[in-house]
Amino acid sequence: MKYHIIDFLYRFTCLIVRIFLFPVYSIKFEGRKNIPKGTTSIFASNHRSYLDPVLVALSRPNPFSFIAKESLFKKPGFSHLIRLLGAIPSSWSKDPDYNVVEAASNRLHSGYHMTIFPEGTRHTDGKVGRGKTGVCVLAVKSDVPVVPVGLIFNSNNLHFRSKICVRIGKPIYPKDYGLTSESSPMEMKKMKDDIMSSIKYMVEENPPFEIIHDEAKHKSEREKKRAEKINSSKED
Repeated sequence: MKYHIIDFLYRFTCLIVRIFLFPVYSIKFEGRKNIPKGTTSIFASNHRSYLDPVLVALSRPNPFSFIAKESLFKKPGFSHLIRLLGAIPSSWSKDPDYNVVEAASNRLHSGYHMTIFPEGTRHTDGKVGRGKTGVCVLAVKSDVPVVPVGLIFNSNNLHFRSKICVRIGKPIYPKDYGLTSESSPMEMKKMKDDIMSSIKYMVEENPPFEIIHDEAKHKSEREKKRAEKINSSKED
């Protein structure tokens, strides 16, 4: 009964988001047929903007959950919104026993899909980073497939009627790599590399529209530090 109420609230929220979002941006989806049926899945996506969890969730009507920074849960009003949209914190200082992998696995077993950004940070230049094996650890623990997702923007800066394409790749299964809960990060590297290669191909090859390579106005902290380091080396 509880899940049905959450499902209704989630779908209602998604409907409201669509009503407000689609007139602002030109959004299209490709590859929805690749989403496995009869199971929850981990949607592994590249990270472009704060809008990304919503874009991934709109690809499928079922409830989604995603991992967000603990600091976002301390903002009045906004914390209630992201919780309603399925967010769980990456850490929880009030609970020393909190385990984000365990929390995410519980969500998957409760009927939620899970969105993860393996890069760990935003890449506003449209390129795809190397990624981490955490997505594989969760997939093995929960025994669910990973669905690669490529988010493509026609500009590094979102503006009114920006073109956005959400590309969904073919699912990747941990069992195809012989992985178990005892597998090491090194043994999971092949699966992680295949996930990131799929995302990279969808994002960087054969874009669905012309892309304007403008300078991003809202860079991640890592990108800012990298830019400062490059500028510093040029001055030297």
